[in-house]
Amino acid sequence: MYPQLKNRATKLRGQQPSLAAPKVMALAAVLAFSSAAHAVDPALDALGQAGGLVIPDAFALPEGTVEAQYNNYIDPRYGKQATDAQMYWGAVGLLPYVELSGGLANYPANVPAPFSHADHFLFRHLMGNIKVEVPKFFKYQPGIAFGVADIGGQTHFFRSKYGVVSQAFGPVTLSAGYGQGDRLDGVFGGAQLSLWNTGLSLLAEDDSKTPYAGVRYQSPRISWLADANVIGTFVRSMRSTNGVSPRTAFSVGIQIPLGKRFSADRCADGLCHGSQHVPVTHATEGENDGGSIRLASLQPIDTRAVASNANGLAGAPITYVPPLQSYASVMLGDATPARSPDAQAVAVPQALDTSALDEIAAQLFAAGLERVRAGMSGRDLVIEYENHRYNQNEADALGIVLGVASVNAPYGTEKIHVVIKKANEPLAEVTVDREAFAQFVAGGASAAASASLTMRSRPTYDPDSIAWHGNDHTHGLTRIQIEPIVSYLYGTEYGNFDISLGADIEGFVPLWRGAELYASYIAPLYNTKNMDDGRVFSNDRLRGGLNAVALTQSFWIMPRVFNVASVGKFNYSYLGVQNETTVFVPGRPDLIRLRLAYLHHEPGHDALPSEKNAMLTYRWVQPSWKLWIEAGVARFVGGDKGPVATLTRWFDDVSVSVHGEHSGQGTFVGAAISFPLTLRQGMKPGISQVYGSEQFALDFRTRVGSTNYLSANGAQNMGFPYSTQQYLLNQGRFSGEYFATQLYRMRDAYLRYGRPDSDVTRPKQQVSVPAVSTTGAALSLGVCGNSLQGVSDGRAVVPVNCE
Repeated sequence: MYPQLKNRATKLRGQQPSLAAPKVMALAAVLAFSSAAHAVDPALDALGQAGGLVIPDAFALPEGTVEAQYNNYIDPRYGKQATDAQMYWGAVGLLPYVELSGGLANYPANVPAPFSHADHFLFRHLMGNIKVEVPKFFKYQPGIAFGVADIGGQTHFFRSKYGVVSQAFGPVTLSAGYGQGDRLDGVFGGAQLSLWNTGLSLLAEDDSKTPYAGVRYQSPRISWLADANVIGTFVRSMRSTNGVSPRTAFSVGIQIPLGKRFSADRCADGLCHGSQHVPVTHATEGENDGGSIRLASLQPIDTRAVASNANGLAGAPITYVPPLQSYASVMLGDATPARSPDAQAVAVPQALDTSALDEIAAQLFAAGLERVRAGMSGRDLVIEYENHRYNQNEADALGIVLGVASVNAPYGTEKIHVVIKKANEPLAEVTVDREAFAQFVAGGASAAASASLTMRSRPTYDPDSIAWHGNDHTHGLTRIQIEPIVSYLYGTEYGNFDISLGADIEGFVPLWRGAELYASYIAPLYNTKNMDDGRVFSNDRLRGGLNAVALTQSFWIMPRVFNVASVGKFNYSYLGVQNETTVFVPGRPDLIRLRLAYLHHEPGHDALPSEKNAMLTYRWVQPSWKLWIEAGVARFVGGDKGPVATLTRWFDDVSVSVHGEHSGQGTFVGAAISFPLTLRQGMKPGISQVYGSEQFALDFRTRVGSTNYLSANGAQNMGFPYSTQQYLLNQGRFSGEYFATQLYRMRDAYLRYGRPDSDVTRPKQQVSVPAVSTTGAALSLGVCGNSLQGVSDGRAVVPVNCE
């Protein structure tokens, strides 16, 4: 076969049987109804579907769970010819109740090779499976699922359609089903018994042809390995089938639950615990926390202001109050007398208001952000920044900015406007209610902050009308990104996997507004023998040298229409232009994307044909589901034309997608996974900044509906080295609706990297007034009033000058 390149059960408690019962019955009851035992989580069987040893059960992998597995199971139908077996599987719970899996089955045999120097095998087969679990509509409904194995392709060895029912009784899970096809053909069933909390379970089943027995071990979750667990299984057929003697096989797999890092339960106390556990430290009363004004020094809440403000956050007092600028560097004493709600607002010298803006800019620069400046527009705080340090997700940098701004905003600030820049080009303006976000940062609920968060594709203010603090010219001079690059084939007549591995060293130099100089150098590191010079896949080996040098320019054509053009050298030997236009759909987080590319060979490479590529797609986005569906039409590199479609799910910063393309060259389907290969908080910008890939992708594609063979340009799109989605638009996750779903992550980023008592060193206060002591501060309060005004759920009161 040639591919294209490139717990569900409810525990039942019961009484142990009397001593008069037979010992066997007593043991069975103890095992079946022991409260310490429980049904195990779903895991892949030998044929790549969640189930037992070789049969599927009625439980799909949980949403967001991925599993990779290797096993050496030989189907008894091929036991007389096959000398060994290697089966490789990957599976994911792509949607609720929907499981997808794909794999490669290789059965070596002593048979003639199909080509010279090819491997000897009975078959080498790519296949895919799908299982759909029926949602539970009533309490005692058993698990029900339907599935298809070995989908698509002209050849098939394991194709089956089936339905199965499963029910758990404490530690025992029973399954029964019916299948039709090559592999499952008739009634099948099995049982799995979990042995308390040891991770071990015993399994017995019959696939309608052969009985099997085995044992499985599922390790506890490993916190330092993304909460993964390791799964090992031994299985043995219990009798001869078609003259094939019983055989023992094993499997080993790893299962990782994705999309849980920033869930509400992990982030309940601010920091998100789990694989990145960091203890939260709270200053006790009477201790200096290094930068915050103690709540004990603040006045009680003005309940009359709450009652009179219809827009207040009902029943949710703000537990953290932004410090007034005149006291940002001092700690107020607890002996300051309390003031009544009838007292007037504290008088704050107007000349000191700017110190808060300096403090915000200083903290954001200290956190590693660039081109930071802050200013006031009426009662709204406006902050601009650029981020190249928190490259896993722009939500981290945005959370740091919003956290610092909400905590340090000048007294009376109503809203915070944050402008996200790339290459000094404003890309979006995110707006949030300051009180709502400050309350959330202090540990409150996220509902109010989420409801108030909006995003526009263009800033709504006049930059020239704002007195800025900070420096939008302070930025890193160069950036170097190092990421792996691979060229690979799989499931060919010459090998299970052939790979050429290298390092892609990419450089970025910011120029004028929206412009960057981009270069990419490929350094080959390793390749399999089939990619050596003179071997069958030598043309697929990575080529070392300067891959691309381009001048890139991003700009807004008109509101909501963003364009990125790259002109230069591409693919080693071509000169040309690549252009991507992104349209932000009004009222929706959807996108329209137009990609155009024309490359012509360099002088001296006249034998190379020119390359043209065009693709127009519409992306429908559902942020609450972390899902998008993108479909459109393309003129592919080889000149063929046809439709394209992709479904993508995001689980935190890992994306899993399935895609299909059709043209005159055939129909192709595939699956891809991408994940970041860089730290959440990377190196600070400076003369040079080195970091890893924001998203490293692996794509597995195959032809369906006809003979599967290599086709170098069949329904292939051109890769854009300077990717708009990757480098500018947060891998496509760029909308107010998306960022509103990332509030727990934003708060976690601020608490880890942005607040003064975190790892970031608190910058020194830069004010233009003499420093005052605690006693001086108390005397000043005595002159202008009694103490700081209490904070209510209503809007903050604008301070008045102290006469």
